[in-house]
Amino acid sequence: MQSDVRKIVISGTGAAAGAAAVATAVSLQGSGISITLLLSPSSGNPRPVDVFRGGPMGFHTKLGIEESGLCRQTHAVYGMGARYRGLSESEDDVFVPLGTHGKTLRLVDFHHYVAKLRVADVAQHFNDWSAAATAARTGRFDPAQADLEPALRLREYDLYVDSDRYLDAMLAHASALGVRVVRQSPLNAELNAEGMLDSVTLDDGSRLQGDFFIDCSEDRFLIRNVSSDDELCDWSSWFACDRLVSLSAKSQQSPRMFTSIEAHDSGLLSQLSTRALATGSFIYDSSSINDEQAVEQLAKTLPGTAPDDAKTAPFRAGRYSRHWEKNCVALGSAAAALAPLEVSSLQLAQSAVLRLLAMLPRRKDSPMLAAEFNRMANVEIDSARDYQLLRLAVTNRQTGRFWQQIQRTRWPDALLRRIDLFRSHGRFTARDHEFFTKANWISSLVNFGVWPASYDPLVDMIDEQRMRDELNRFRYWTPSED
Repeated sequence: MQSDVRKIVISGTGAAAGAAAVATAVSLQGSGISITLLLSPSSGNPRPVDVFRGGPMGFHTKLGIEESGLCRQTHAVYGMGARYRGLSESEDDVFVPLGTHGKTLRLVDFHHYVAKLRVADVAQHFNDWSAAATAARTGRFDPAQADLEPALRLREYDLYVDSDRYLDAMLAHASALGVRVVRQSPLNAELNAEGMLDSVTLDDGSRLQGDFFIDCSEDRFLIRNVSSDDELCDWSSWFACDRLVSLSAKSQQSPRMFTSIEAHDSGLLSQLSTRALATGSFIYDSSSINDEQAVEQLAKTLPGTAPDDAKTAPFRAGRYSRHWEKNCVALGSAAAALAPLEVSSLQLAQSAVLRLLAMLPRRKDSPMLAAEFNRMANVEIDSARDYQLLRLAVTNRQTGRFWQQIQRTRWPDALLRRIDLFRSHGRFTARDHEFFTKANWISSLVNFGVWPASYDPLVDMIDEQRMRDELNRFRYWTPSED
């Protein structure tokens, strides 16, 4: 059957658009479908360091892109998880590593065994059984050595990359795959008689025609022309920060293998770095701190930064409901705005474009495919939102008006059910189309102090000494090593 999708146009300014172009080109090799990347000039990258999931199941591995070479090109640093500071009234940091803890034994999730050990010894540390936590603690991780050293056997980790270098790498891959790159800004969009996108007028007066469009832009330039519902689902009742400031500078110290997130009376500051660049962001409530004070606060945490280089912008957390409308699909920042904490718009864009390519239509207008794509995208985005909100929902910090409001917040019912089920029975049910895995969720719950009140009764059917011996086989860190 002949397809009427013969020309695909991808629009955006940065990394997400480049990644989408490469994935589309890899998927459609030999199809005869032309792909054009409309790359608009950027007014200044607010995210000079980007994040994506690496490892054997990562986006680039699936595309056949050799990861070690990409790491060299982008000055990448391996990310093992996130360290939170100041989210409780105690002085303790909370580290949430990626990947699994221990190993499922006799079909019972590992955390149930540790929960039993805590009955006798409350000092048990869940992260002693995490390879990622050990790598972050020691500063040592090399995927090439994974077969030689057990502590390096990680199937899940992040990569922190220089955004501009990453875009350059994606453009090189895209060009090699036959993608046409047009460096201009779209001025107007023209619709056909059926109300679908037909072409885009560029700033030089030329027209770029397409059959199917992918919008990765910050301003939703393409999708808003065809969307029947362009209203943002506002999440500010759960996340009251309404301003974002970012700063970057040359790295002055060895980069850390984790994202650092620190609570401030008015919001949250986060830092991460590549081998050459350190960057930080501060997302805050403007009713309790102004832009100048926010810039000053962020600059204190980043040696070598110049406050005059700070970029401030309004921020409103939320998502749109209809990401695929007629013959246009919104990805990444065009689909949702999440806080810059443990998930990036690039990660969600990479996940969404793979899902889109698995559903790519023959016809320009495919409402049934669009409805299913929208459902799956909303499940993934809402789950990522709840993963972020979990940290706020279990904190006991009350210093500052922002955190006092957090204590009075009514969280999404789906999140509360997950917390209550885990707190009471240690059970966690993963859902389809979630970006964060069951292991990620359990790591977050336990490390933020949500230990189950009871554990799986099957654990009591195993001889305790044998259980301890088996658990010690998977322990990566012991108290004597501190």
